[in-house]
Amino acid sequence: MKTTRTIVLLVLLGTVGMLLAGCGGRTYLIGRSEQIQIGQEASQEFEQTARVDRTSDRARWLANIGQRVAAAAQPPEYPYEFVLVREDVNNAFAYPGGPIYFYEGLIDSLGADEHQVAWVCGHELTHVRNEHAAKRIESALGAQLLIEWLIGGQTTRNIAGAVTNIAMQKYSRDDEYEADTEGVRWAAAAGYDPTAALAVLATFSELQGQDPSDFEILFYSHPGNTDRTDNVRDYLRDNNLTGRYLGR
Repeated sequence: MKTTRTIVLLVLLGTVGMLLAGCGGRTYLIGRSEQIQIGQEASQEFEQTARVDRTSDRARWLANIGQRVAAAAQPPEYPYEFVLVREDVNNAFAYPGGPIYFYEGLIDSLGADEHQVAWVCGHELTHVRNEHAAKRIESALGAQLLIEWLIGGQTTRNIAGAVTNIAMQKYSRDDEYEADTEGVRWAAAAGYDPTAALAVLATFSELQGQDPSDFEILFYSHPGNTDRTDNVRDYLRDNNLTGRYLGR
């Protein structure tokens, strides 16, 4: 059995090499059901120590905004959940498969503005919906570990333990640009002001000098904030979108 298993693993690894080196299309080893399972287990681990809140008025307010944006972005369907973290940190992040965490410090920095919060929800949702998280997991953990897991050599929980750390890492330039513009798209489709992204990025520019580490994940320095703002402005112009934040 061990020999057979090794042969299967080697064959699969050869296939993985072709998949990862292939052109254009988004082909990932982690399917939607696996993403959901990994995200759920990783979020359970995170919540063992995080000060999460699902029941307060603010937590329900956040969840309602997030679900409204998620409904506009369907399909594909993921069990999205937008959870408040009671910490004074300017951050939000998403696990693969649907769990999205929004820190209270960021809500406060945005003045609890529902349009700006909606854009951040759309931004993080895009990382899930467009499988940016899946791509990053494959890159961070490597094809061999993933294949061993897929054929039964690793439990989902073994991998889930690493996902929390991966979720805190930076996305690529292209993934961030895509999350920025599609965040605008889905927030607008849900009825929120599509220009709110400009206000969020302006707030980041104002606060970044005070404590840059606060923005390491959601608003990291590469691509630069000016580049991201220009990217959003181009998207708004190309799609004839306007709103009250356009002057930011």
